[in-house]
Amino acid sequence: MKVVSSNFDEKAATTIKNIEVNYRGVLQRTLARRICRNIVYAAKKDDKTSFSYGRYSDAPERDGVPCKYFAVVANLSEEDLEAEVGTKVEPDSVDVSVVLDDTMVKGVEPWAWHGVRPINEKAKPGSTLLVVSKRTPEELLKFLGKKPYPYRLAILPGESIFSGLWVFKNDGTDLRVLGAVARVDPSLVSFASLTELVTRREGAKNVEALKEGYNSVVLRDVKSSEGINWPYAAVVLPKWSEFPEGIMVNGMKRGGRSENFKRFTTRTMRPVIRFDNCIKCSRCWYACQDECFDPTSDGFYDVSYEYCVGCGRCAEVCPVKNTIVMVDELHFENNNSPNKSYKADPAAYIKWTEEKQSGSS
Repeated sequence: MKVVSSNFDEKAATTIKNIEVNYRGVLQRTLARRICRNIVYAAKKDDKTSFSYGRYSDAPERDGVPCKYFAVVANLSEEDLEAEVGTKVEPDSVDVSVVLDDTMVKGVEPWAWHGVRPINEKAKPGSTLLVVSKRTPEELLKFLGKKPYPYRLAILPGESIFSGLWVFKNDGTDLRVLGAVARVDPSLVSFASLTELVTRREGAKNVEALKEGYNSVVLRDVKSSEGINWPYAAVVLPKWSEFPEGIMVNGMKRGGRSENFKRFTTRTMRPVIRFDNCIKCSRCWYACQDECFDPTSDGFYDVSYEYCVGCGRCAEVCPVKNTIVMVDELHFENNNSPNKSYKADPAAYIKWTEEKQSGSS
């Protein structure tokens, strides 16, 4: 659904501002839509034209898949704004990028064949990456790709809220995010307009959540030297003009895993396995719907973290207590094979699993 509002000044210099909201498919769709919808309504009070749209208009997202909702705000007429940006699937760059689940800072793959892309890929010079998180900017920078120019990282203190596609958990998260957006970029949407909107639509008592978001956000300038060298190359698809006559495109094999689709960007938690407790029952291997477990020569089942979506099914079916425990994804910095680590140094691996599992939730 596209929400549009229009109220513009023809004499003003043309400005177009874009905001994207990165969310977990199905789990946070309603939350993302509410944020962008209210930006559109508030923009009209700021005498601007605005509309919002989702990249997945028919909501085919799988649970947890990184998705995006957008809002664009400008001082153009509705017709001119539609002509400027209406034909794009998504903007080339954004002024504010909101991240509703901080584990997405490790990368996102919202479209198959695009490869794992950095969450700040759309950030332009001087823009703001706004993350809902209990972590510090320094902790998140360990996962963010370097940019060749400075931008800002903003932290809105809070936890990820997964409220489902049709059910909305009205805990004020959307209002806190809106308040934070007004703080980091008042030219996109003003706090005064948001306050008037929330008072009229949500009630005066809900303005407190708006104020909390505005006042609690933490801003940090990010230098061009900060971050990591992004390890995943973008997938380059052939152009239509590059297809010679009679070309054959190889299809994917039935079953198995696609090397071009690293599904780990879907997860917020990963399974940590105690091989010393494993009874080799094969239930994890059998229950995994994404075929992430690989049998080893000595009867264990190794998990391929690049393809694991973090659904937690393996932990549910494991009959041995604390043998498979789901742990926050940001506690890990790589997708290395756990079984290879166990074989290389069992004592060190067991100590490592104990440390990771003790911090699980």
